[in-house]
Amino acid sequence: MNIRTFTFVISMAASAVPGVALAQDEHRATVLLRNGDRVSGNLEDVENGTVFVRVSLNDQRKINLSEVALIDFAGGASGLPETELSAARGSSHVALLRGGDSWQGQMVDIRGGEAGATEAHALVFRTTDGREQRVGLNNVARIYLGNFPGAPPAATTPAPAPVSNEPVPAGAVRVPGNTAWVSTGVTVRRGQNVTFTTTGQIQLSDNATDVAQAAGALSQRRANGSPLPQHFAGALIARIGNSAPFPIGNNAAPIPMPADGQLFLGVNDDEVSDNRGEFIVRVMPARR
Repeated sequence: MNIRTFTFVISMAASAVPGVALAQDEHRATVLLRNGDRVSGNLEDVENGTVFVRVSLNDQRKINLSEVALIDFAGGASGLPETELSAARGSSHVALLRGGDSWQGQMVDIRGGEAGATEAHALVFRTTDGREQRVGLNNVARIYLGNFPGAPPAATTPAPAPVSNEPVPAGAVRVPGNTAWVSTGVTVRRGQNVTFTTTGQIQLSDNATDVAQAAGALSQRRANGSPLPQHFAGALIARIGNSAPFPIGNNAAPIPMPADGQLFLGVNDDEVSDNRGEFIVRVMPARR
């Protein structure tokens, strides 16, 4: 008898006897697939890109992790609040804890819980700022695996206009959403203050609600592969020459430049080729 079958037999016996609690590795969950199907049972393991769900004594489902949109420990993966879905539609994974906290980043693993082991089942999660978090599955409500299917009606947010060819105002720079970096034509020195005023918006994907203004995506999602993954996707960013990028966003205060050289502006996204729209940025260096 393998470990997973042994674990399930113990749990069945425990549930048949009043007052006997389930073993620590028994976690009821509903797994929502990207095609809309649901699989409910005991989540036994997530290993080598496969989710193991014990539906019944003789029925263990093995589901490819790439097919999973959501693992729900708190309900049946239905009636999900829009406050969660707006973040879950982004590329980052989202973990919702029963205490109300949430993390965005990447699910690393679900560890422990094996029969006879002292280590309880725990979620291992890496947040967008690189911190590795660990929490028992008893404290986890839902885990969204990114790019959650579906979207609210497109009419709720107008799509940005495509990049125009009209001249920009004096002292301003056009920053197309589908271009990684644009030269401002301005040379700065380290410590020099520069003020930025930005208008416009950028659509970051085919999802009409996936829109960013200078501060970043309105959904507050992040893009793991972007130049600044700890900041919102689509935000206005800058760099000096080939130096490290730094955030601009909608900051109205003067920003001291971190290096000497030519100033470039860009969009904080991991894939710019599918973007539409543009920022118009007025760049105002302080006198030297």
